[in-house]
Amino acid sequence: MASTTIPATSSELLARVDVGWRPLREAVRGLGRARLDERAPTGWSYHDLLAHIAAWEDLTARRLRTLRETGQRTQPAEALDIDGFNARIVETHRLVGAEALVDELDTSHRALRRELEQLTDVQIQGGLGWAVVIVAGSSYGHYAEHAAELDIG
Repeated sequence: MASTTIPATSSELLARVDVGWRPLREAVRGLGRARLDERAPTGWSYHDLLAHIAAWEDLTARRLRTLRETGQRTQPAEALDIDGFNARIVETHRLVGAEALVDELDTSHRALRRELEQLTDVQIQGGLGWAVVIVAGSSYGHYAEHAAELDIG
């Protein structure tokens, strides 16, 4: 059962990300690289879905780095035009091979974790929980949005 408490510290937020990541990553292993071109129940291929998840984690890691380094809470165009961003990611990743795509997924996740490890609790709590909101939206909350497609509970 998912926790309903809002993470108040960087370690709590990181733990929430890790708990959500494990079943997602297991589902990717279960799919195998050979099945990534198959269609998920909602219409995207698994390849498209993984590119989408990786891109949002990468964007969030960059936003957290800006917060950590400058104190600014950025709202890049990608975060405002969600459908456009998603379409661009799918298109730009069409020719990315399965191995490279899974590597990108893992790399973006490691980048997100690294940024979370470096944030202070004050940065996590500041701006009405801005960091928590964007991390949830691109990691554990995002994984939950795609749970049915990946057959994770």
